[in-house]
Amino acid sequence: MPKKYKPRAGSMAFYPRVRARSIIPKFNSYNGLEKDESVCKPIAYYGLKVGMMQATAKNAHKNTSSYGHEVVLPVTVIETPDLKVSGARLYKNKKPITGKEAVSEFLKFDNLLLKKIKGKKSNDKKELDAFLKQTDKADDLVLLCYIDTKQTTIGQKKPVLVEIPLSGKFEDKISYFKEKFTKTLPISEVFDVDTNLDVKSISKGHGFTGPVKRFGIKIQRPKAQQIQRHVGSIGPWHPATIMHTVPRAGQHGYHNRVAYMKKLLMIGSDLEKVNPKAGFKKYGVVKNNYILVSGNVPGVTKRVVALRKSTRKPRSKLTVTDVNIIN
Repeated sequence: MPKKYKPRAGSMAFYPRVRARSIIPKFNSYNGLEKDESVCKPIAYYGLKVGMMQATAKNAHKNTSSYGHEVVLPVTVIETPDLKVSGARLYKNKKPITGKEAVSEFLKFDNLLLKKIKGKKSNDKKELDAFLKQTDKADDLVLLCYIDTKQTTIGQKKPVLVEIPLSGKFEDKISYFKEKFTKTLPISEVFDVDTNLDVKSISKGHGFTGPVKRFGIKIQRPKAQQIQRHVGSIGPWHPATIMHTVPRAGQHGYHNRVAYMKKLLMIGSDLEKVNPKAGFKKYGVVKNNYILVSGNVPGVTKRVVALRKSTRKPRSKLTVTDVNIIN
């Protein structure tokens, strides 16, 4: 066996390795879908990561050795309860440096939200009319929806409030909000099967760790120096500097991470088909609609994940039919 040589690990593309500001992920761009004025529809969705399992499907990609044969795929199960539209927020686009600024917000708190959000009172129709009168000061509108976590088995009582951006003209967005207000938004209205998705979530947190666990550097032999779990040389004496590429101790995990080009294989509602007999490890059972995406996604079990249409060109031509779950 050759001797393993790994002086350091960890891509420099993820710098700076800082903690995420919020446990709820949010996309900053949607590859121009928000500027598409042909149709008004949501361009993002949220769900809860359940876990991974295996699925069988027939390979429908021609000119491959396994064309027409049954293949086994690793898939991730994401529970996607219907989002309830409870309000909206108006934005005004500023300069590219400052970004967009919130103008006004309207949120109707039902009995579920009133119990979990302190200091809030129910808004009436007059406040909704006053909110709609401020549309002349803004040029963008996003929906405010929440995930009813009490309908799942994650054990969280407080609902998760998220922003759902829309495509189309500004006037169409206002009409869409009036139509969907206090109604539910299923994932089938946002994405179709065989769509390539980008999945964003917060990775597992490990707190403040040293360079051995954070970057995988080699542990020095006991007689080398007084300490072993550190970098042998952090840089030259002249010039006396420490490069940013030197592995150092710091925050490990709990970062914003995006997994690109994940094929949406199934949008299902048959709970007996997806739930194992003993339930999913550290999650329980799925009680709502769910989706299957190819491969793995960031985050731990019960973590909130954000979904959008992929912004990159597909590299792999994964094309399958007749997807079946293996329990």
